[in-house]
Amino acid sequence: MTCEIVSRWRLLSRSCSAIALGAAIAMSSSAFAQAAAAEAQGDEAETTKDIVITGSRISTAGFDAPTPTTVIGVAELRQAGRTDIQASLADLPQFRMTQSATSTNTVTSSGQSPADLRGLGSSRTLVLINGRRYVSSGDLQTVPYSLVRQIDVVTGGASAAWGSDAVAGVVNIVLDDDFTGVSLGAQTGVSSRGDAEKYLFNAAFGTKITDRWHVMIGGDYLKDKGIIPATSRPRIAATALFVNPADGKLYPTQDVRQADRSLGGLIIGGPAAGLTFNDNSSLRPFVFGRRSGSTMVGGEGYNADFIRSLSAPIERGSVFVRTSYEVTDNFKLWAEGAYNKVSDKRVFFPDLGISQTQFSYSIDNPFLPAATRAQLVGLGVTSTFNMTRVVSDIALADYDYSRVTKQASVGFDGSFGNGKWRYNGFYSHGTLKQDQTLTNLIKTAEFRNAIDAVRNPAGQIVCRIALTDPTTPCRPLNLFGQGNADPAAVAYIQADWNVVNTSYLDNAGLNISGEPFTLWDKPVSVAAGIEYREQAYQTVFDPVSVRNGFATINGIPRPKIGNNVKEAFAEIAIPVLANLPFAQDLTFNGAARVSDYSTASKKIWSWKLGGVWQVIDDLKLRVSRSRDIRAPSLTDLFSAPGTLFTSVQDISQASPANPAGPTVNIVVRNGGNPNLAPETADTWVAGVVLTPTFIPGLQVSADYYDISIDGAITSLTGQQTVNSCYVQLNQGACSQIIRNSAGTITDINGTLINLASYKTKGVDFEASYRTRLDSIGLPGQLNIRALVNYVDSLVVDSGILVVQGAGYAGTSAAYLTPKWRANASFTYESSSVGGDLRLRWLDESGFAPSNLVANLGNFSYKAATYVDLTLRTYVSLGESSRDRLTFYTSVSNLFDKKPPIGAVSSPYYDLIGRYFTFGVRADF
Repeated sequence: MTCEIVSRWRLLSRSCSAIALGAAIAMSSSAFAQAAAAEAQGDEAETTKDIVITGSRISTAGFDAPTPTTVIGVAELRQAGRTDIQASLADLPQFRMTQSATSTNTVTSSGQSPADLRGLGSSRTLVLINGRRYVSSGDLQTVPYSLVRQIDVVTGGASAAWGSDAVAGVVNIVLDDDFTGVSLGAQTGVSSRGDAEKYLFNAAFGTKITDRWHVMIGGDYLKDKGIIPATSRPRIAATALFVNPADGKLYPTQDVRQADRSLGGLIIGGPAAGLTFNDNSSLRPFVFGRRSGSTMVGGEGYNADFIRSLSAPIERGSVFVRTSYEVTDNFKLWAEGAYNKVSDKRVFFPDLGISQTQFSYSIDNPFLPAATRAQLVGLGVTSTFNMTRVVSDIALADYDYSRVTKQASVGFDGSFGNGKWRYNGFYSHGTLKQDQTLTNLIKTAEFRNAIDAVRNPAGQIVCRIALTDPTTPCRPLNLFGQGNADPAAVAYIQADWNVVNTSYLDNAGLNISGEPFTLWDKPVSVAAGIEYREQAYQTVFDPVSVRNGFATINGIPRPKIGNNVKEAFAEIAIPVLANLPFAQDLTFNGAARVSDYSTASKKIWSWKLGGVWQVIDDLKLRVSRSRDIRAPSLTDLFSAPGTLFTSVQDISQASPANPAGPTVNIVVRNGGNPNLAPETADTWVAGVVLTPTFIPGLQVSADYYDISIDGAITSLTGQQTVNSCYVQLNQGACSQIIRNSAGTITDINGTLINLASYKTKGVDFEASYRTRLDSIGLPGQLNIRALVNYVDSLVVDSGILVVQGAGYAGTSAAYLTPKWRANASFTYESSSVGGDLRLRWLDESGFAPSNLVANLGNFSYKAATYVDLTLRTYVSLGESSRDRLTFYTSVSNLFDKKPPIGAVSSPYYDLIGRYFTFGVRADF
């Protein structure tokens, strides 16, 4: 599709030239479909929208960027009743939903929704909002969802255009800055099992106060109740890899429980091993299932899935305000502000620091009934016994968090030379405050004091420490059976863990683009700009954490620290040949960026070379080669140091008598590393686009990609560092080992280092077809779109372990991806009704790489197909087709396709099941 054709549908003004060819293809079923639907409804308004495509900074007529770009329009964002951007992106086969409400249900990053292209990690996908960085762009929950006009996805390296982190690609979220009118919406949803309720409300208002002054405000509110407990979906809850006695191999298994702890207290080791306490502190045999180490299938053991969430609840509120003023026809000033809060409070888990630890109890503990003591003595317990206990009645933690984002921006846009030159500038400041609390955690020293109960000379049960310190606040704690603890003792041993992380971002830029002259009657286009970015963060912990007082989790405060970067870029597009047989248009594109980080020892260069060759009307070829970077994040550089006391075998000192080498006690010192270098990536993209003139409305593309990342930031254990040095002969690992004057290893620097490498390659396919149905006597338009991703290889090399993740969809490791994924949608629109039928398909996939989990069973997950259906009806509210009510209903996973056993936290399988959504929108 050429820019002239797109312009005919009034989608673009003179910046039509910014459209990448891949974007134009994608638009055939998104923005293009919306325009066609508007025409079908008789909308005669002569409105135009500048659509900024993210693959390039160039903006010139006739230029098609060599980097494939996919555009997601409003209609596609709303398919299947989606309520956040990440859920919509995850439907695209190029994305992996690394973090989501169903994968962060019991971690303190819960509720965050980053974008992860190619499964290379969210830190390697750059997210922009209106082409600018936001302080919270790593969390798509913080974007004003109801104001999104389109999303551009650049599926290839784009660091030369946009800077660090664009290794796997760029996601640019384009807001509807010029919105005029009123839009109100409400929707609700529930699963077929009666849970996972959602409520979404949104509103937007925009108007021109004068001919030159425009203001708008919009916002949305989401309440997602999640799914609690996880055992509401038994195929994926309380599951684990377990040995099948028939063949001795590991398989995903249901009803897996803990074999080494109980709710009332389980005696571990010694002559009374295997006895558990009843609620009245008497003893009985614990009912074991089929055991394998510390876990078992069946029995009466405990599993965290009994209380934790399967899908984390989320409450979200967003407000976005913008005003703009056209000083002249060629110069505009604007300002905008955004506020977002994401929060949640829910049951988390019993304090793991105590529940998973054995403690020694005296046979003379006064809380033991006489009969129980006699039973223990009769079994041969003469002094102490070890017990583990799930403290769900004493220290069942709640997770209470909020993430508040505030960002303000000001800027200007202008042009000169009769529009041949365009320029813009901006400055923005943002803060992200994350306040996280785990309630009712156990303080280690206080707990040890409280369980050490004795009788004082007066015969009262007290803490032993009270015998020497009568002023102690310690109160004795009875853990023998549930429900026997004194509330005063519980209050003594508990406190709330809290951490507040605050991130800061200041960002400014000046850009210019234009067409200085022509070749072959086509413009030579250039773009250039400078940017400055300053970022910082600080961390504040509660007093108990600072003194390392909790059993489960503590923290080290970090004063405000950060860095800055100064950047400059330039890009050029040159028509090399035009208007010739088999060379209707041959355009070269090149770009370069230099980045000067205050924490780097030298300047960093990224670049891109590419070209687009329009062979004939039906055939276009494109290719690009780029060098991309990811600079270390602030946490990579400055996270607080920690120490781990452990031991390693020094294989460098191996001998025939001791081939593994002597065992030495060492200290591993981990944390951030201010000397980290940027990751570098080499990316090849080559593709073909077919627009057969003999099938009007059909467009097909196929693009091969090859991404190799070197010096990826990672960390190793102490033994891995030794092995990497003396087996793999990795000099980077050797430099982390410290020996004393006698040659003995004393310390290992376990901080983050540039050691790993990632390599992935595959093919993206895209096809779209649109047709008006009046030729067969029906109103409206039919749009068909298909996206397919084939991953030939995804190799992660940590320097110790090499994992081939392609062809696997299990959750035993990161960077796993099926070989094939596909999405197909069929959309019908007329002036009165509309509908979408969508198919999501996942290839048959292994559970995990065999070289990652030893003795893995020879099984795989069968291919899965999910069907979504949406129906809409429109009620007119005025003469314009825009003034209308829209009633819609959606069913996601229409046939209730069940996930495979053990697919907990999977980014690929539907864990919730059939889901119904009902909603209404009013636009006028």
